[in-house]
Amino acid sequence: MSISKPVTMKTNSSRRKKNGIETRSTATTTTTTDSSSSSSSSSTPGVVSTTTFAEVNEAELIQACEAFAPGKTFTLSDTSGGVNNHVRYVDCDNGERYVVRLYNNGQETQRVAFEHAVLAAVEPRVRSSDAGFVVPRALKAKDGSGKTYAVLPSGDCASVFELIPGSLPKTRFADAVGEATAALSKCMEEAEAEVRAVAPISPTSVYRNIFGAFEKKGGSREAFFNEAETNPGLDSVREAVSRLLDFIRKLEVKLAEIEQKGGLPETLIHGDVHYDNSLADESTGRVTGIIDFEFASYDWRMMECAAGLSKYVGEKDPTPYVADYIAGYCRRATPTEAEIDALPDLIKLRVLETVVYFVARSASGEDDISQLALRAENYAARVAWIDANAEFIRDAMRAAGRVD
Repeated sequence: MSISKPVTMKTNSSRRKKNGIETRSTATTTTTTDSSSSSSSSSTPGVVSTTTFAEVNEAELIQACEAFAPGKTFTLSDTSGGVNNHVRYVDCDNGERYVVRLYNNGQETQRVAFEHAVLAAVEPRVRSSDAGFVVPRALKAKDGSGKTYAVLPSGDCASVFELIPGSLPKTRFADAVGEATAALSKCMEEAEAEVRAVAPISPTSVYRNIFGAFEKKGGSREAFFNEAETNPGLDSVREAVSRLLDFIRKLEVKLAEIEQKGGLPETLIHGDVHYDNSLADESTGRVTGIIDFEFASYDWRMMECAAGLSKYVGEKDPTPYVADYIAGYCRRATPTEAEIDALPDLIKLRVLETVVYFVARSASGEDDISQLALRAENYAARVAWIDANAEFIRDAMRAAGRVD
């Protein structure tokens, strides 16, 4: 893998109010270009690999280790990946290795609490199923309280998780990632009632409320469009951004039509299963783990499949990946005809909701708008490919022979 030298930008801690969103901001953004990515082509611009870190106090990471990890002395080391949160390996003095995670989510403790409620219900179901992979298991506090996350002096939350073996599959093993996604979806459905008993409402807005991420931070639909249209950090990709905004307006109409027809089946979903939130065994191609439940919510069931496909459609030639993923997914899932018909629009929704998400994080000071600028051209190309291949996507799902 050939990776260019990181470029780091740092802003001082401050408070600001922008588009009705007031925030405390301290951020460091690191961007790296992965020149080996299969996404890089003239027809489908490649996504620049990025890792965004708000300024992290490693003393707080150690404090989290002291609360959860076994032993008394801890050594931190870098992991790869991660856009929203700080993740480090932690080596304990007993020779064991874990993962410590500090949440960079605007200090939304309720989101962390929901994620951990989901994991508590889903993890044992996955482990006892025939899925063949695991999901994160958080260590419980050493003080006997049973807590699996701590609120640190900064106000951020942190947890320590068991290490899941495996590496990021990227575009490899699309069939296996699709099958694992469907297997997890079934476990999520089984866990829904247990989670609703302690958390009847998800702190993460449903995907079809495409402006939810912006509204949640105090903004509005109109403020989103104003920010996206006027932010100078997007001037270098203005044409792509304009196309994305047009796509969003058209998608609003399609989502209203789906709702008018009665909507789609809903359940508890992970919300962000794709090849960068999966781990696989290099030697067998089997998925070993699915991670990052930060965006779990009660939503349309088919968004799980749409999220996975939303990554493959950003590749140079998405067709074989999409076909393989769908074949694997349908091995364990039975989509309805309504879900199949809506799937291309749901994939677009997953891509375009991410546009809103990055604009919201920029407006609230949690990220730099460069996170969208780096991806805008690729996102626009993804949606264009979906539009041009909508029937292929539907036909591939039907061809799996799993329509009820």
